[in-house]
Amino acid sequence: MLCTLLFSGSNALAKSDNLTVSKAWVRATVPGQEVSGAFMDLTSKTNARLIKAESPVAEIVEIHSMSMQNGVMNMREIKELDLPAGKTIQLAPGGFHIMLINLSKQLKAGDSIPIKLTIKEAGNTDSVISIDAKVK
Repeated sequence: MLCTLLFSGSNALAKSDNLTVSKAWVRATVPGQEVSGAFMDLTSKTNARLIKAESPVAEIVEIHSMSMQNGVMNMREIKELDLPAGKTIQLAPGGFHIMLINLSKQLKAGDSIPIKLTIKEAGNTDSVISIDAKVK
């Protein structure tokens, strides 16, 4: 299944049969900066998992978590992110997010960045949702 939507504002919505993506945005970068983060809300009607993210503006795209451990904020890659049925999972600064690494260009406020999300749904069916997230 493939769902495509252009995110023209922070409240734009993309939906597949089981997943809603909202509030997608990417952090703007300064010249020479090689990393950025992508953030959004994900709500699944059924138990699912975010298993992959891709973008043509980054050589490497990873799903990350952040947590406080012994007074130190730690960021680490996770292979998948659980999306429990009916619960909105926020990808936000300081928490879960999508890391864009080795950027091919500066990300300027007002631009839109394409991102493809691969979701593993019940029955091991993969769905791909393509969005264009606004750079802020």
